[in-house]
Amino acid sequence: MRKKADSASYYYFKFYQKNQNREKDSTLYFSEKVIPLFQQLDTLDRLRKVYEQLHYQKLHDGEYELALDYIQKALTVAEKMKDPALISLHLSDKSNVYHDFEDYEKGVAFGKMAFKTIYDHDPTNYRYLIFANNVIAINFDDWKKPDSALFYHFKNLKYVPKMEDSARYSFVYNNIGNTLLKSKRYSEAKKYINRSLVLNKIRGRDYNLATNYTNLATIAYEEHRNDEARQYFKEAYFHAEKSESIEKIRDVVQQEAWFYKKIGNFEKALERQEAFYVLRDSVFNEERAAKVAEMATKYETEKTAKQLAETRANLAETELEVKQKNIMLYGSLGLAIVLGLLGYLFYSQQKLKNQQLRKENELKTALARIETQNRLQEQRLRISRDLHDNIGSQLTFIISSIDSLKFGLHTAEEKTLHKLSGISAFASQTIYELRDTIWAMNKSDITCEDLQARISNFIEKAGIASNEVAFNFSVAENVCKEAKFTSVQGMNIYRIIQEAVNNALKHANASSVLVRIDISNEAYLVRIEDNGNGFDVTNTSAGNGLRNIEKRARELGGTVAITSEKGKGTTIGISFIA
Repeated sequence: MRKKADSASYYYFKFYQKNQNREKDSTLYFSEKVIPLFQQLDTLDRLRKVYEQLHYQKLHDGEYELALDYIQKALTVAEKMKDPALISLHLSDKSNVYHDFEDYEKGVAFGKMAFKTIYDHDPTNYRYLIFANNVIAINFDDWKKPDSALFYHFKNLKYVPKMEDSARYSFVYNNIGNTLLKSKRYSEAKKYINRSLVLNKIRGRDYNLATNYTNLATIAYEEHRNDEARQYFKEAYFHAEKSESIEKIRDVVQQEAWFYKKIGNFEKALERQEAFYVLRDSVFNEERAAKVAEMATKYETEKTAKQLAETRANLAETELEVKQKNIMLYGSLGLAIVLGLLGYLFYSQQKLKNQQLRKENELKTALARIETQNRLQEQRLRISRDLHDNIGSQLTFIISSIDSLKFGLHTAEEKTLHKLSGISAFASQTIYELRDTIWAMNKSDITCEDLQARISNFIEKAGIASNEVAFNFSVAENVCKEAKFTSVQGMNIYRIIQEAVNNALKHANASSVLVRIDISNEAYLVRIEDNGNGFDVTNTSAGNGLRNIEKRARELGGTVAITSEKGKGTTIGISFIA
């Protein structure tokens, strides 16, 4: 076995050496030596590479029926290897053979199979995605379906920049240019072809350079630049002969025939057309076309037969397994029934037990939740009582003491009496705010109706304190009275309105204050508007009052909009979703 492996390695080395040097006869000789050895050793990947290179050689020589045979063998090996990337590659190669043999419908079909195979396996394998899209596009192009061709070409433009060796994909730009050329979009075509030309010059690819120069020659004579066209044809013919590709030589000769016909040199046109037919007939004839069709049919038949044989083998194996299982089945059927009944009884009891446990847990959870809520409510009430009994009574004592002090110091300076009155008023205001806080703490939820009553009470007191100011508080009809806020939300809404009204009374010299609560698109809208002095919003820094309003609005998860103009009053708008 070791000797056979060594021989295989030697012949494989010689095969590649001769193939690189384009020594066709020697390449075939060493392929015939190495293929049987690789088949015996089951060296699948190297066997596949030999078939692949033989396919490229025959495609290059225009022997399409042999190219198709070799690439089909490479594809069969790739399928045996179960490698989706290689399967996709050889499906693309097969599509390319059908393209060169002018069977574009099959070319498109195999190209799409190649794309689906690699995309389903690895959508980031851009190399094989590019190959698949390219063969689909060139088949559509020569099938005279340029829109479809450009669709697949432009898909490749997204993939090429993602490749580290993007210069290898110069054919993408040339093929786009070729399709644009056939659509008579010469200026666009030239841009893409020249880009391909630069890349191919760097890599020295005669086959591709022949294509570039042929296309540039065609554009030149279509634009009546005949001398330039002749120079391009000269370059194209040079690289086509150097590449030894019958296909490329044929393409140059055909375009030359059309060029001479266009400029009226019919003798030269006829000569080049006859040369084209000679080259074309060397590639296409009925016998070779029949061989290609026969090989395709043979492959499909062999594939179907293989699948049928596998199906029959699987069926026979399945039948044997079924017989064995039946013997075991009848012997264990009675036991299975007994076990099934026992299992069912156990399952039913366990299910009932689980249901009881689940209900007990749900009840415990509900009781724990209620107990927690009760404890929180009790704690809230205790804190509110402490605030009322301790801090409230202390503030009341302070007010009473200050009033007594004022009475005793009635002969004191007016400044001192004024200061004492201010402290008394501040303590009174603190009591009011303390009562508001206690009110909120005593409730787990605050309804819109509760809030409306509290705000109305505040507005009423403000009106009594400032009888020269007209107050207007309204709630839109679409605001549901039963709508609930948390105690924190309710307190924030109340404090925002309180702060805004106090600002209007203290700083704005307003004669009218409007407060309105509305709802729109599930968002609550609170608007406080006065007709006071107003101020320049852009040049005035926000005071504590406005900062407090903005802070509470953020706690509500809402936004604040303040509009004001000197002499025209101020409007504060709050928007939030409860």
